[in-house]
Amino acid sequence: MFALVSVVVSTIALLGFSFYKFMNAPFSSASGVASLGEASVWKEDFTNILLVKLDDKIDKSSNINALAILHISNESKRYDLYKLPVDVEVEYGLNYGKGKLSEAYKVGNSDQGRGFYLLAKTILKNQAIKIDGYVALDNDGFNKLTSIIGNVDESDLSVSLRIKNYIKIPKLISSFRTVAITNLTISDVFSILGFIKNTSEGSGSVSSLNIYQVIDSQNWDDLWESKMDISSLKKEPIKVFIANASKDPKIPGLAGWGSRVIKNLGASVLDTQNSFVDFDENTIITDNKDLALVQKIAETLDINKIVFVDDIDRDSGINPQVFRTSVSVVLTGY
Repeated sequence: MFALVSVVVSTIALLGFSFYKFMNAPFSSASGVASLGEASVWKEDFTNILLVKLDDKIDKSSNINALAILHISNESKRYDLYKLPVDVEVEYGLNYGKGKLSEAYKVGNSDQGRGFYLLAKTILKNQAIKIDGYVALDNDGFNKLTSIIGNVDESDLSVSLRIKNYIKIPKLISSFRTVAITNLTISDVFSILGFIKNTSEGSGSVSSLNIYQVIDSQNWDDLWESKMDISSLKKEPIKVFIANASKDPKIPGLAGWGSRVIKNLGASVLDTQNSFVDFDENTIITDNKDLALVQKIAETLDINKIVFVDDIDRDSGINPQVFRTSVSVVLTGY
């Protein structure tokens, strides 16, 4: 009996592990899939997905001819689609200099195939929001998917998943796997489909941005924040202090950019100043590492160093604002 139980338990455990690996396996079978740093794209609060239309998905030096950000809020049960103009000059992320947004993918791919990674970091630097995932198609792939499901009402995505199209979903998924480049896992796709299925007319909005709404940070931030109906971070009444600790050279406006990121997460900012002391890397100083706000900031800005405020020497010369709030973010770079 003991042997039988052992075999059954081992089998169940193995099946469970296999199912876990299956659900977290890459969804796309196309080449060129690159990770943005996390295994799962789908987040319990909100998820930002880049929708990219390339001239040719096989060509690594392809330009972007259309770009949009899909913001899915699992908290407010709505989504917002932002269409960005690509014929606009921006400052690339990761210190790659300036250039057309349409060329970010090509520029990134010229350095160890970092096309989607650079594109995501460029959006973070300019729009002050983190991109969790991406889906890229070219004209051929787009036409193949459209031929299956028909034209899609962007402001009511759920109509594409209603009864008349249910039988088409398996074929749609099969085609999507071959024609799209994406870092979505199978689990992510099921989560997104489940979300869309439960939306209705009025659950979504579509904003077609002009060049000035992209390059004018205040214009963009106002639009973004106006559509953030609910944020779990607002349940923690904490104002974040942002300090600029960059050096050699000093990066002007770094703390202001950090403030934009925090606000675009739905949180509040206490103040932005200099740190007055040197730091080796981006750091969060807090009195509670378990705060949802701390975890979200660390995830958004890829911050690995989190220290307790009580471990900071009050006579070190550090800006005293860090002792006046529960969360401080010290930035040494983008």
